[in-house]
Amino acid sequence: MTVLLTGAAGFLGRRIADSLLAAGVQDLRIHVRRTAPPGLLEGLQRDYPDANVSVVAANLLHRHDLTPMLEGVDVLVHAAAGMRGSAADMFANTVVGTRNLLDAAAAAHVRRVVMVSSFAVYQTASLPTGAAHDETVPVEPIGIDKGPYAHAKTRQEHLLDEYRERYGFETVVLRPGVIYGPGGGAFSNRVGIGAMGLFFSLGGRAPLPLTYVDNCADAIACAALGGADGQAYNVVDDDIPTCSQYLRAYRRQVARLRVLPVPYPVFMLGAKILLRYHRWSKGQLPAVFTPYVVRSMYRRFEYPNGKLKAIGWQQRVPTDIGLERAFEDLAKRAG
Repeated sequence: MTVLLTGAAGFLGRRIADSLLAAGVQDLRIHVRRTAPPGLLEGLQRDYPDANVSVVAANLLHRHDLTPMLEGVDVLVHAAAGMRGSAADMFANTVVGTRNLLDAAAAAHVRRVVMVSSFAVYQTASLPTGAAHDETVPVEPIGIDKGPYAHAKTRQEHLLDEYRERYGFETVVLRPGVIYGPGGGAFSNRVGIGAMGLFFSLGGRAPLPLTYVDNCADAIACAALGGADGQAYNVVDDDIPTCSQYLRAYRRQVARLRVLPVPYPVFMLGAKILLRYHRWSKGQLPAVFTPYVVRSMYRRFEYPNGKLKAIGWQQRVPTDIGLERAFEDLAKRAG
């Protein structure tokens, strides 16, 4: 079985490559946009000498580059996406790149497509506070009300559904929560944002749906090889902290911050005022936090992971150890 992994040079992608090989994949192609990071290929070949590991370079926006990359591939694990930049850049790198890839996969008769999506696609604004945020929650019809990243990931999932209907792909979708670990960022917006010398604590007592990067990679490999056709799996670890607990641990182990807690009712009022001003001023001030975003992301939900465990995933790195490793790395980078 030949597996192609896109986005293998990224924070998560390089861990997925390792997890796929550890799970028994013997023929792995790792896709990078230009060149592989130093030591990536060599490290995989050293750790898995019996496997055939190769690198293919291609820009997913260039259709003509993709057909050779997919020849002979049985399983496509698509982890590449636009994470930063303008809304147009995110849409192009996530949606247009995915469309080009799926066209090439159809032409190459790829059997199975595994897509790494996001919690951002879920329609949680109408979910009752305290409810289970599981795979039964519907996906946003468009996602634009939650910002450009959510819009791009939502459109990407709908695109996969369209291609599944058209070409008969087996499909599996992984939806990670907040991915963290050495080399990653310090804060999700779910915790809060820094501005004007202060850190505005927004998440409060809401659970933070963390998944340590190695655990997330294991989940993707597990679902790629054993997930049920047509199913989606949330990726979130056990024993996750609340947003406030995460922030306190960061301040204790990494750096002191001047924190201003923003209670949920105050946050919602501010979002309503911001949205009104945004409309009145014809976009002079971006409406980053709208009432819809606040209702969707900053309330308390439960985050079960039983569906993922049912296909054999086990959390390799306990949450307390994962947080310790992440904060140690952040402290080194901050110092």
